[in-house]
Amino acid sequence: MSAAEAVRAAPAPRLPTGASGASGERTPGALLHVLLTGCVAASVAAHGWTAVGGGHGAGWSLVMAAMAVACSFCLADLVRRPEAAEPVRMALSTGVAMAVVHVLGLPLMGGHASGGHPAHHGGAGAGPGAADAVAGGAGSGAMLALIVLELTAAGLAAGLLRRRARGGSGLLR
Repeated sequence: MSAAEAVRAAPAPRLPTGASGASGERTPGALLHVLLTGCVAASVAAHGWTAVGGGHGAGWSLVMAAMAVACSFCLADLVRRPEAAEPVRMALSTGVAMAVVHVLGLPLMGGHASGGHPAHHGGAGAGPGAADAVAGGAGSGAMLALIVLELTAAGLAAGLLRRRARGGSGLLR
Protein backbone atom coordinates (compact mmCIF):
# COMPACT_ATOMS: atom_id res chain seq x y z
CA MET A 1 0.00 0.00 0.00
CA SER A 2 1.39 3.36 -1.00
CA ALA A 3 1.50 6.38 1.28
CA ALA A 4 -1.31 8.08 -0.68
CA GLU A 5 -3.56 5.03 -0.28
CA ALA A 6 -2.80 4.87 3.43
CA VAL A 7 -3.78 8.52 3.87
CA ARG A 8 -7.04 7.98 1.97
CA ALA A 9 -7.87 4.88 4.02
CA ALA A 10 -7.20 6.50 7.40
CA PRO A 11 -10.25 7.95 9.15
CA ALA A 12 -10.33 11.68 9.69
CA PRO A 13 -9.39 12.67 13.24
CA ARG A 14 -12.21 13.92 15.46
CA LEU A 15 -11.56 17.35 16.85
CA PRO A 16 -12.62 17.86 20.48
CA THR A 17 -15.78 19.96 20.73
CA GLY A 18 -16.39 19.92 24.43
CA ALA A 19 -16.77 17.58 27.34
CA SER A 20 -15.88 14.01 26.53
CA GLY A 21 -16.14 10.84 28.49
CA ALA A 22 -13.38 8.42 29.37
CA SER A 23 -13.75 6.65 26.02
CA GLY A 24 -13.34 9.92 24.11
CA GLU A 25 -16.97 9.95 22.94
CA ARG A 26 -18.84 13.20 23.14
CA THR A 27 -21.26 13.37 26.01
CA PRO A 28 -24.82 14.70 25.86
CA GLY A 29 -24.69 18.47 25.66
CA ALA A 30 -20.98 18.84 24.81
CA LEU A 31 -21.66 21.94 22.73
CA LEU A 32 -23.88 23.38 25.44
CA HIS A 33 -21.09 22.79 27.97
CA VAL A 34 -18.58 24.64 25.82
CA LEU A 35 -20.99 27.54 25.34
CA LEU A 36 -21.81 27.66 29.07
CA THR A 37 -18.12 27.67 29.96
CA GLY A 38 -17.53 30.52 27.50
CA CYS A 39 -20.45 32.46 28.92
CA VAL A 40 -19.17 32.09 32.49
CA ALA A 41 -15.69 33.12 31.30
CA ALA A 42 -17.22 36.24 29.73
CA SER A 43 -18.95 36.97 33.05
CA VAL A 44 -15.62 36.70 34.88
CA ALA A 45 -14.06 39.09 32.37
CA ALA A 46 -16.99 41.53 32.53
CA HIS A 47 -16.97 41.69 36.32
CA GLY A 48 -13.18 42.03 36.37
CA TRP A 49 -13.25 44.79 33.77
CA THR A 50 -15.96 46.63 35.71
CA ALA A 51 -13.93 46.30 38.91
CA VAL A 52 -10.80 47.74 37.31
CA GLY A 53 -12.30 50.52 35.21
CA GLY A 54 -15.85 50.86 36.50
CA GLY A 55 -15.74 54.45 37.67
CA HIS A 56 -18.45 53.80 40.28
CA GLY A 57 -16.30 54.25 43.35
CA ALA A 58 -14.14 52.00 45.50
CA GLY A 59 -17.08 50.23 47.13
CA TRP A 60 -18.61 49.06 43.86
CA SER A 61 -15.18 48.12 42.52
CA LEU A 62 -14.69 45.83 45.51
CA VAL A 63 -18.12 44.27 44.94
CA MET A 64 -17.29 43.68 41.26
CA ALA A 65 -13.90 42.20 42.16
CA ALA A 66 -15.62 39.82 44.60
CA MET A 67 -18.08 38.79 41.89
CA ALA A 68 -15.22 38.16 39.44
CA VAL A 69 -13.53 35.92 42.02
CA ALA A 70 -16.80 34.08 42.75
CA CYS A 71 -17.43 33.55 39.03
CA SER A 72 -13.87 32.30 38.53
CA PHE A 73 -14.40 29.50 41.07
CA CYS A 74 -17.51 28.40 39.16
CA LEU A 75 -15.58 28.60 35.88
CA ALA A 76 -12.72 26.50 37.25
CA ASP A 77 -15.20 23.88 38.46
CA LEU A 78 -16.91 23.78 35.05
CA VAL A 79 -13.56 23.23 33.33
CA ARG A 80 -12.22 20.67 35.83
CA ARG A 81 -15.37 18.57 36.09
CA PRO A 82 -17.21 18.71 32.76
CA GLU A 83 -19.36 15.66 33.58
CA ALA A 84 -20.52 16.86 37.01
CA ALA A 85 -23.96 18.38 37.47
CA GLU A 86 -23.10 20.52 40.53
CA PRO A 87 -21.13 23.21 38.66
CA VAL A 88 -23.88 23.42 36.04
CA ARG A 89 -26.54 23.80 38.74
CA MET A 90 -24.41 26.48 40.37
CA ALA A 91 -24.11 28.33 37.05
CA LEU A 92 -27.89 28.11 36.64
CA SER A 93 -28.72 29.43 40.12
CA THR A 94 -26.10 32.18 40.14
CA GLY A 95 -27.01 33.23 36.60
CA VAL A 96 -30.64 33.76 37.58
CA ALA A 97 -29.70 35.41 40.89
CA MET A 98 -27.25 37.81 39.25
CA ALA A 99 -29.73 38.71 36.52
CA VAL A 100 -32.23 39.65 39.23
CA VAL A 101 -29.59 41.67 41.10
CA HIS A 102 -28.63 43.50 37.91
CA VAL A 103 -32.29 44.21 37.05
CA LEU A 104 -32.79 45.62 40.54
CA GLY A 105 -29.67 47.75 40.03
CA LEU A 106 -30.98 49.40 36.85
CA PRO A 107 -32.95 52.13 38.68
CA LEU A 108 -29.81 52.98 40.66
CA MET A 109 -27.88 53.39 37.41
CA GLY A 110 -30.59 55.57 35.86
CA GLY A 111 -30.33 58.50 38.22
CA HIS A 112 -26.63 58.26 38.95
CA ALA A 113 -24.96 56.61 35.97
CA SER A 114 -21.73 58.57 36.34
CA GLY A 115 -20.81 58.05 39.96
CA GLY A 116 -23.03 60.45 41.81
CA HIS A 117 -24.41 63.01 39.39
CA PRO A 118 -27.63 62.60 37.40
CA ALA A 119 -27.39 60.90 34.05
CA HIS A 120 -27.20 63.21 31.05
CA HIS A 121 -26.27 60.78 28.30
CA GLY A 122 -29.36 61.00 26.14
CA GLY A 123 -31.97 60.63 28.88
CA ALA A 124 -32.48 64.37 29.43
CA GLY A 125 -35.72 65.21 31.15
CA ALA A 126 -36.56 61.62 32.05
CA GLY A 127 -37.11 60.83 35.69
CA PRO A 128 -35.14 58.27 37.64
CA GLY A 129 -36.17 54.65 37.24
CA ALA A 130 -35.93 51.78 34.82
CA ALA A 131 -37.06 53.81 31.80
CA ASP A 132 -34.32 56.33 32.45
CA ALA A 133 -31.86 53.52 33.04
CA VAL A 134 -32.60 52.04 29.64
CA ALA A 135 -32.24 55.44 27.98
CA GLY A 136 -29.40 56.47 30.30
CA GLY A 137 -25.68 56.29 29.79
CA ALA A 138 -23.07 53.68 29.12
CA GLY A 139 -23.37 52.34 32.68
CA SER A 140 -26.92 51.18 32.16
CA GLY A 141 -26.05 49.74 28.74
CA ALA A 142 -23.30 47.69 30.37
CA MET A 143 -25.77 46.61 33.04
CA LEU A 144 -28.22 45.45 30.36
CA ALA A 145 -25.42 43.54 28.64
CA LEU A 146 -24.59 41.81 31.93
CA ILE A 147 -28.27 40.88 32.37
CA VAL A 148 -28.32 39.30 28.91
CA LEU A 149 -25.05 37.49 29.66
CA GLU A 150 -26.32 36.11 32.99
CA LEU A 151 -29.65 35.01 31.50
CA THR A 152 -27.82 33.34 28.62
CA ALA A 153 -25.63 31.43 31.08
CA ALA A 154 -28.70 30.36 33.06
CA GLY A 155 -30.49 29.23 29.90
CA LEU A 156 -27.49 27.25 28.70
CA ALA A 157 -27.13 25.61 32.11
CA ALA A 158 -30.82 24.67 32.17
CA GLY A 159 -30.59 23.24 28.67
CA LEU A 160 -27.47 21.28 29.55
CA LEU A 161 -29.06 19.79 32.67
CA ARG A 162 -32.16 18.82 30.71
CA ARG A 163 -30.15 17.28 27.87
CA ARG A 164 -28.06 15.25 30.30
CA ALA A 165 -31.18 14.06 32.12
CA ARG A 166 -32.69 12.87 28.81
CA GLY A 167 -29.47 11.27 27.60
CA GLY A 168 -29.02 13.79 24.80
CA SER A 169 -29.91 13.60 21.14
CA GLY A 170 -29.88 15.67 18.01
CA LEU A 171 -27.70 18.54 16.89
CA LEU A 172 -26.45 19.70 20.28
CA ARG A 173 -25.37 16.26 21.45
